[in-house]
Amino acid sequence: MRLVTAVGAGVGALAAFALTRRPSYDFDGRVVLITGGSRGLGLVMARELVHKHRGRVVLVARTAEALDRAARDLDRPDAVHTITGDVRSAADAERIVQNAAARFGRLDVLINNAGVIVGAPFGDTTDEDFRNSLAVHFWGVLHMTRAALPYLPRPDGRIVNICSIGGKLAVPHLAAYCAGKFAQAGLSSVMAEELAAEGVTVSTVYPGLMRTGSYVNAQFRGQVSREFAAFALASSLPGISMGAERAAAQILRGVRAGRHQIVIPWTIRQTARMAELAPNIASSLFATVNAILPGQADIQSPAVKGAELSLPAPIAMAATLGTRAAERNNEMGG
Repeated sequence: MRLVTAVGAGVGALAAFALTRRPSYDFDGRVVLITGGSRGLGLVMARELVHKHRGRVVLVARTAEALDRAARDLDRPDAVHTITGDVRSAADAERIVQNAAARFGRLDVLINNAGVIVGAPFGDTTDEDFRNSLAVHFWGVLHMTRAALPYLPRPDGRIVNICSIGGKLAVPHLAAYCAGKFAQAGLSSVMAEELAAEGVTVSTVYPGLMRTGSYVNAQFRGQVSREFAAFALASSLPGISMGAERAAAQILRGVRAGRHQIVIPWTIRQTARMAELAPNIASSLFATVNAILPGQADIQSPAVKGAELSLPAPIAMAATLGTRAAERNNEMGG
């Protein structure tokens, strides 16, 4: 009887897999719009798409100079188009999408990758930090998605929302960032459920720390030098962070497979599962991490960009891989 039950369960699982399995998606010739595409993970994904998948990319960022450097890096004028714009503006989102579709005659994939980070204790995080995080991570995704939907093909349209493990787990000293990412994760999950009926596949990506060099352009409040050092170190060490190229490859592989949730790497996936099963234990562990981090500053001060700060020599040496990633991924130019 047990054998029959086991076999039945196995057959049921295989049937469910067969029903939900989707054919692999091909980026060859597709037009992919990437917000926050001038540097970091956005630029790394653009390299992968253009040079390995023969796709065409539209890179969006607020700074023309950064976009020009990214275009030179990709070195494919026929397959790369850049647009300056701010995803926080619904009007800009409409203009961006119309420009992209006009340039290549189509739009197949939207990757909502634009992001902002403020590293600070909760007490040093301002209302403006929270507003800006929600403006980029929530409203920016909503504006770009609404603008892009009329152009995406059916049934092969793709929307990829680059969220963060900070959209599943509350990470100390990233209060504004996590608030924006939790909102983004909720929006993206609902989009995945509803837009599937229209033939648009939505993938929500939850990466852990990546070696993109993003700490250079992050902002910090409180004891800024110590906040910067902690973030740079965590974003650079193997075992804690993953290589940006590996992350980009895994993300695009998950998108091609039509996965609704992509949690990377494996260690982060298991951490997220543990937190779901034992939320109180996870909360206690993060409280321990918080106790190690710098405390609140005595005097409120303006946010300071990572590029304006320097690392102590031992931390700088330990963060070598992060510094190299920042140089390679156009983070140093501002």
